[in-house]
Amino acid sequence: MVRLYPAHPGYNGSNSAGLWEITKLRMELTTSRLVIRPLRKGEGAKIASYFQSNRAFLQPFYPTFKQDDFHPTTWERHIPQIHTDIEWHRAARLCIFQADELIGVANFTNIHGHPRHACTLGYSLTENAQGKGLMVEALEAAVPWVINEFRLHRIEANYMPRNERSGRVLEKIGFQKEGLAKKYLLINGVWEDHILTAFINHDF
Repeated sequence: MVRLYPAHPGYNGSNSAGLWEITKLRMELTTSRLVIRPLRKGEGAKIASYFQSNRAFLQPFYPTFKQDDFHPTTWERHIPQIHTDIEWHRAARLCIFQADELIGVANFTNIHGHPRHACTLGYSLTENAQGKGLMVEALEAAVPWVINEFRLHRIEANYMPRNERSGRVLEKIGFQKEGLAKKYLLINGVWEDHILTAFINHDF
């Protein structure tokens, strides 16, 4: 279950998942097994390799991949924008590292301030890291940081009914089901139904 703690830029604190360090130029969350942070200059090849090696595993749950998703140069060009989006409270696209290996992503996008104070969460984990509690561990660190850093009331996350593993991850960290959206997203060329869930910050 996610626990929330007061935070502000420059705050060094802790939660049940580990420690976080936040400065204007550097954002990094650490847990017992993981480091969660944005891509840094020179790491375009890491994220390209992640999607390339997991393409077959992820495609049933993703919009149809484009060739740019596997191109290091394209990702390298995006890195400055990733950091600008965090600074300007537009999105927080985070990568999950274990022993310097990029094993997953957690993207908090569509960040809105008043009156919604909300964002959307999407995530994925490499195939060979499944079933070890790593995504729960990563999100237990990332969700409180996002709530506090961007002053959010809710985080929304949606998953296809057949993706029961994703549903269990969200349930473990405190997301609650809110409904079913028919033909909600175009996933791998098919309009897929999605279960709608949200994490509510009751201290807002």
